[in-house]
Amino acid sequence: MKNTTKKRGALLTIWLILMLIANTGTVITYLLGGEFITSVLPTIPSWSIYALTIFGLLNVLFTIFLFMWKKWAFFAFCGSAGIIFVINLIIGMGFSSILGLGGPIILYLILRSKWKLLE
Repeated sequence: MKNTTKKRGALLTIWLILMLIANTGTVITYLLGGEFITSVLPTIPSWSIYALTIFGLLNVLFTIFLFMWKKWAFFAFCGSAGIIFVINLIIGMGFSSILGLGGPIILYLILRSKWKLLE
């Protein structure tokens, strides 16, 4: 069995760190500011704050598994982004909801050359 060293590269490493920071920040915002968000935007249902918090936590977990070269984590992250997109549409975020789909697209473009390294 070959002992190959996997090299993540600077771009993928930076992107994964940004994903960790962004998703952690999102979770903290929803946990600490959820009541404020629903008071300022009363049309947003409270269930959506809980759902978005859970999916933010899952995205942090998926990103950690991407650091460990797990291919399933990429697909899970994409699925999570799709569900978050639908939730954002339901709560009335409109066109800005589509911006959340940029993360998985950028991740795919960066991972493309490293795809064979994923387990």
